[in-house]
Amino acid sequence: MFLTSMRHHKVLTAVSALLMILVIVFVGLLIFAEPIVKSLTERKGSKSLDRELVIEGDFNIDWGWKFTQVRADKIRLSNAPGYLETNMMTIERLEFSFKPFKLLFGTLEFGDIIVDKPYLVLDKKTSTDKNWNFPIFSGANIASEAAHAKNRYNFPVFKTLALKTGVFIYRDGTKGMDLALNLDSVSGQGGHENAAQPTVNATLDTGFTIFGTGTMQGQKFAVDARGGALNTLRDSRKEYPLKLKIIMGSTSIFIDGTFEDPIKLSGVNASLKITGHNMADLFYLTAIPLPITPPYVLEGRLTNLAKVWHYDNFKGKVGGSDLAGNLSYDTSSERGFLKANLISNLMDSHDLGGFIGLVPSGDNAAPEQKKAAAKEKFNAKLIPDVPLKLERLRATDLDVTLKAVKIVAPGLPFKGMEVRFNLKNGILNLHPFKVVLADGTIDGEIEIDANKDVPPMKMNLGLHKLSLGQFFRNTRFAKTTEGFFGGKLNLSGTGASLADVLATSNGEFTIIMSGGKISLLLIEASDLDLAQALPLFLGKDKATKIRCGVTDFEVKDGMLKSKVVILDTEDSLLVGNVSINLRQELISAKLDAKPKDSSIFSGQIPITVSGQFTSPSVGLDTKKAGKKGLTAAILSSVLSPFAAILPFIEIGNAENADCRALISNAQK
Repeated sequence: MFLTSMRHHKVLTAVSALLMILVIVFVGLLIFAEPIVKSLTERKGSKSLDRELVIEGDFNIDWGWKFTQVRADKIRLSNAPGYLETNMMTIERLEFSFKPFKLLFGTLEFGDIIVDKPYLVLDKKTSTDKNWNFPIFSGANIASEAAHAKNRYNFPVFKTLALKTGVFIYRDGTKGMDLALNLDSVSGQGGHENAAQPTVNATLDTGFTIFGTGTMQGQKFAVDARGGALNTLRDSRKEYPLKLKIIMGSTSIFIDGTFEDPIKLSGVNASLKITGHNMADLFYLTAIPLPITPPYVLEGRLTNLAKVWHYDNFKGKVGGSDLAGNLSYDTSSERGFLKANLISNLMDSHDLGGFIGLVPSGDNAAPEQKKAAAKEKFNAKLIPDVPLKLERLRATDLDVTLKAVKIVAPGLPFKGMEVRFNLKNGILNLHPFKVVLADGTIDGEIEIDANKDVPPMKMNLGLHKLSLGQFFRNTRFAKTTEGFFGGKLNLSGTGASLADVLATSNGEFTIIMSGGKISLLLIEASDLDLAQALPLFLGKDKATKIRCGVTDFEVKDGMLKSKVVILDTEDSLLVGNVSINLRQELISAKLDAKPKDSSIFSGQIPITVSGQFTSPSVGLDTKKAGKKGLTAAILSSVLSPFAAILPFIEIGNAENADCRALISNAQK
């Protein structure tokens, strides 16, 4: 009995001592917990992040059985060395509550979370140099995994989330992106994790919202997002509804649909509408290099699987052109890869200028584009001198096919176009390149190497069976001019703009025509045979047959010098000499027409063309062309080399063409 009593006494003493120790520890925690927790947070946080993490203001813990309240003032996380801002993040005040007993079961459950005046800078200089490269994250994507476990059950439970007047800055040197966003309000309702899935509208009304304004690339930027209850993210069986509106300058993006995982931006099934004044501006949001375009609107279905985005069955308008198609964008690599098939049933030629650096013009251009186009027109230069944005061509790979079934081009006989743009590792290749023009085709290949600061460009094009009559359509010469011609254009040059490339180009340009007919009025006016030309001006025009036409240029350092310019008809023989300076945009040409009849009114005075491309002067060379025997000498000296290029004439019976007979006679 005594022993039993002693044992009971010892047990009670031990229990009392343990209780006393627990009380002392608990009181100690109440007294000393705040400095201990604050010190541990700063020390452990700084070590894990390899940055200075400091709570410079007050730190308070208000313990409670149901909820414990925590408040920290003036939290500061220093920036990585070599970056502009001293601090990567600051928070004026952080307040939150949590259920302490939930921690015993390994669960972190919050009540209200309030973040006052947060300031966050994310800066990316290169693909590997980022200010958010923390040692604790190395070797794995810890940030993503922490926010999103396999089934999303690790997403913390909370009641409400509120962010007050925050600032978010994001820079990406690889894309030239600079975003400064003032987050006016961010709020979120946790929702009940076991509640049944509500309707989309109800979820958006009680869920997460964010609104902010700022600048991107110096342009106005705004974001307005509405999502479902954030605790919905804990259940992988529930799709997360999200409405998102982004405005950057004149560009607006609207997304309305669901996300299986909005944190990783995967499992997307939403409608996507994009409007703007210029597709090239989308580079800052997508890293996709697009040409300058007039105002556009596109709408289609946006889906996502793993890291591949799809924009399917989209359609809309780009300037005066319709556009439809499908595209995919693989973001699994640093560069990204875009694959697209685009089609336009009716394309306005004014909308194609951006491919060669021209600012869109015409009725469908944006107001600022019309002003820029008017300024370009006022400029003395004709060849576009807008440099390529080389950093964009180096940012992404792509394989895009564009087909225009019909092209509307006032004054030019365009029919259609099909081009494949293949961009890989900074080398842009346009192949196949095919333009249907004047019932014939211009096809070939164009290559630009954007890896070099002064990019080289190669252009190899063939002209096949182009109709001469199509170029005189809707003129008084349409019925009296017909026939087909072919040719080739091989150029190579260096420069960041089309003007630079042509100014440094080397190569050749050849056009040959055999057969057909041309307006006699044009020929008679050229050789100033007033006796024959005057009746044609006053009355009905006639046609004269074309025996042979040859134009051949040698291109060297941007200078085109004609080796041969000749047009032989039944009525006259036209022989010319042409020099073109592509660097200074100057032309100097002389056309000497020799009539084949004995009209006493034939002046035989050469016509000259000289001056700038934009305003050439046409005049007469008062010096006589010389004796008639000069023509035979010219033919004998310049036509012989063309026997080798006659097979290039792709028009019917080339073997029996008058060009061959003309060359044969000249050689004799």
